[in-house]
Amino acid sequence: MPHHFQSPSFSRRTFITTAVGTGFSTILNGKEVDENLIIYQPESNIYKKLNVPFNSDLSFTPAAIAACTDEISVAAAIRYARENKLKISIKSGGHSFTGSSLINGGLVIDVSGIRQKFYRAKYLSFTAGAGLKLGEVYDYLLRNGRLLPAGSCSGVGLSGLTLGGGYGFFARQHGLTCDHLQQVKMVDARGKFLDSDNDPELLWACRGGGNGNLGVITSMKFSTVRAPKMFTTQKFRASKLTPSRAAKLLKGWFEVAAELPKPMFSAFILNGGHLTILISSTYSSSGPAFQKAKHALLKLGTKTRGTYSKPTATAVKTYSGRPNPLPFRNMSAGYYNGFADLEDIAEELMKTTIANPGVLFQINTLGGAISDSKVPSAYPHRAYPFLGELQSYWQSPAQKATLMPAVDKIRQLLSHIPHHYVNYPDPDLKKPNRSYYGENLEKLSKIKQRLDPENFFSSAHLSI
Repeated sequence: MPHHFQSPSFSRRTFITTAVGTGFSTILNGKEVDENLIIYQPESNIYKKLNVPFNSDLSFTPAAIAACTDEISVAAAIRYARENKLKISIKSGGHSFTGSSLINGGLVIDVSGIRQKFYRAKYLSFTAGAGLKLGEVYDYLLRNGRLLPAGSCSGVGLSGLTLGGGYGFFARQHGLTCDHLQQVKMVDARGKFLDSDNDPELLWACRGGGNGNLGVITSMKFSTVRAPKMFTTQKFRASKLTPSRAAKLLKGWFEVAAELPKPMFSAFILNGGHLTILISSTYSSSGPAFQKAKHALLKLGTKTRGTYSKPTATAVKTYSGRPNPLPFRNMSAGYYNGFADLEDIAEELMKTTIANPGVLFQINTLGGAISDSKVPSAYPHRAYPFLGELQSYWQSPAQKATLMPAVDKIRQLLSHIPHHYVNYPDPDLKKPNRSYYGENLEKLSKIKQRLDPENFFSSAHLSI
């Protein structure tokens, strides 16, 4: 691949028509800084289209948005920010729970137009532009019979997911997304092009060290795995739950989930008084492990309609998520070793969730290949087999006002949980860097000091 990861067919015109979804004529509202970069101001139609966080409860007023298509335009955007004394944010997928990819009064470096993709069959490797979305990754690689273990929501940016870790249905079998990261190319705070092939510490930091901490990633190279031909899921449900009953189901689920083999994943999702337990597998549902889990969940008193087994390319679309923005407040609910971490608060946790439809408490299985991985990485939480997520969604301001006290109460109930997932940020954590990066914080901070001594990338999680 060319050093600057350019493609003759991927120009500013392509950025506008693919990343923004509008006609090239609207470029007239942009300001051409130099031959490599166009900056969009608030009066521009493209600015308005790019300035949309996935969390529609949030709003931002950037001073300008830089539409980048390659490393050269990213470097030009950094120069523009420095010359105009603007703070910056970096936007790819735009799915940050807290809207950290946008900024008030600063420059948004938008890399959503850097969406090249290239699979090299000889090396089973996949090179992706920083703006590529997960749906595009799955579609492209599955056509080649390959898979990059990643999340399920199709609109999430691959770079943001990877830089925070990246888990999903396939992580227990094949590891985190960041475990497959082999190379990154980045533009630093001075507009210099960096390649992790020349800096192993940079690659280490980008494997789970958080998004936007060190510079602007422009391309990533990954190893891939053989894609499973089929993907099977089954849902188990229970309704009209009391807090005591829900806590017993939670305990039972932890016991079942702890015994799952690597090809299987499970999630416990309590939404108001309705519980859904999902299990999935890249193996047949008729296998002994799947059948054991199924019978154990039915024994807990859940009900099921049976299995859903489809070709992987079809099945992943079932969990591709909502494409359009919506209002929410989501955050990490912490990493757990097992039910014991929640036992003292389980009934109160269940009670608060049940009493507030629109609040979801979810736990996903980790472990397996995530824990077994020997890949050097900044991701610090491999020993934990479970990860929780606290979610809340509403249809009106009045419903939001009702839900927020419940969300805050659950957060307080979970205040004893020490570690959290950086891709599920919580702005109210007392010690966020320690919670996100654990024992790797000191090494990450040293790399940050070396690569960004002025703290130019100060809007990210890891600041000095």
